[in-house]
Amino acid sequence: MIKCWYKLRGFTLIEVIVFLIVSSILMSTILIGATTALRNTPTVHQQWIATQLARQCMEWFLGQRQFNGYSALSCPSTPSASACTSPSGYTVSTQIACTTWNSDTHYKTITVTVGGLSSTSLSTQIGDY
Repeated sequence: MIKCWYKLRGFTLIEVIVFLIVSSILMSTILIGATTALRNTPTVHQQWIATQLARQCMEWFLGQRQFNGYSALSCPSTPSASACTSPSGYTVSTQIACTTWNSDTHYKTITVTVGGLSSTSLSTQIGDY
């Protein structure tokens, strides 16, 4: 029995073209995603530094409350914390505000804001209990 050359199993030209088009679209999407991720890498690092700086400063304030008591943090005020030294390119500002919660005035809100190369803000509320 003789087989015809056009009946052999394989891919048609249309199937190969469709495969190439779909593959190039997928590869383009992956390449664009990787390029975007690489461009944003310095930004992510700068945001991490700002967040760590704000956490360090907030922990200093909470330690002061634990060691010196609730009344050691006066409000309203904008204290400068000795542990809140900022690296080059960043600024740190702190604020303590008197807060009323459910008609109870025994609360203070501590806010630490970091600006500069990247910015973040942390707030916490402490009570006199």
